[in-house]
Amino acid sequence: MAKQSKGLIARATKLWNGFASFGRQQEQEYRASVNALNLFFGAIVGVNFANMVELPAEDYAILLFVTALMISFILVISSTSRKVWSAVQLAAALTGYYLLFVGDPIIEGVDRKLVITLAVWAGSTLLFEFTPRDPDPEPDSATKG
Repeated sequence: MAKQSKGLIARATKLWNGFASFGRQQEQEYRASVNALNLFFGAIVGVNFANMVELPAEDYAILLFVTALMISFILVISSTSRKVWSAVQLAAALTGYYLLFVGDPIIEGVDRKLVITLAVWAGSTLLFEFTPRDPDPEPDSATKG
């Protein structure tokens, strides 16, 4: 009877560990996910800028510069060990970006979709950054060589 309960406990533990690791990514999966986010949202930002043909060149330059800074805040989170501080900075930057270009716009004609795009990109990046990760597994000896 004791042997059966140990086997049952071992199976239950294995099942529990499987559920507990649900959503965890390995390091290589995390890197692929972050790269995919950056490619996708970079393209969407480009589409947003392509649609702002009515902006005067000076306003376009200001918007481009501030958006580049915003994107830098998003990208830094994936590279820094100070993720919480970077997340706070990103939240402040997003708030400022919204206030500058949508809330009380300093430049008329900025599409709200650009702000939404940056906010979703930032949120997606934060989700990946604060999701637990596991190291990449060691390659099998059969695949080495």
